[in-house]
Amino acid sequence: MTRILLIENNDDGAEPERIRQFLDRTGRGYRVVRPYRGDPVPRSAEGLDAAVIYGGVQEIYQTDRYPFLADEHAFAVDAVARGVPLLGLCLGAQCIAYAHGAEVAPHPEGVKEFGYYPIIPTEAGRDLLPEAMVMPQWHGHGFAIPEGAERLAGSALYPNQAFRMGSAWAFQFHPEVTPDRMRRWQAHPDAPWTAPGAQPLAEQEALMAAHDLAIAAWFDAFLTRFFP
Repeated sequence: MTRILLIENNDDGAEPERIRQFLDRTGRGYRVVRPYRGDPVPRSAEGLDAAVIYGGVQEIYQTDRYPFLADEHAFAVDAVARGVPLLGLCLGAQCIAYAHGAEVAPHPEGVKEFGYYPIIPTEAGRDLLPEAMVMPQWHGHGFAIPEGAERLAGSALYPNQAFRMGSAWAFQFHPEVTPDRMRRWQAHPDAPWTAPGAQPLAEQEALMAAHDLAIAAWFDAFLTRFFP
């Protein structure tokens, strides 16, 4: 039986995102832990075939306020050390970076990406993204690339959007987000509509309609390659 761990850091009540849809459709077994509800996060990836660390409302360095984040840091380091496939999304990507000594900080000008933004591959990233692709985003922090990792993509507002570090993939963007989940974000009381960099609703809706099918197809192909 495939042993996959999903570490969720937020619950917006939306339908299952694309990773769980993929795992259910392909018959892969998985376990979900929700540390924000009190579930313990293992500090070791021993015995796992793969793991995902999702995004959340926390900041990755707020271990005093959210003690479980320290466990996620330890888990990320152990997974990479063991060669266990690990995918970090948004906060999860920042977790992988921060746990390996890289800086995670707010944009110096308060810029936020909220909407759909082109992700531009580096030369090293063309195996991941053959060409620029529009992806969902909601964040105001960015990460530096950890020592020993390879930068794979950036955007116009945040130069670091993806990296690979051994068995770990880190994406600042959110390919797992479905239209249902994006619309819940849009309705969230903390949605940063007035922040510099945020897209207006009409632009988000137009980009969603134009790009969602391509995002879903690309991510399905990535997950097929990522999961054992």
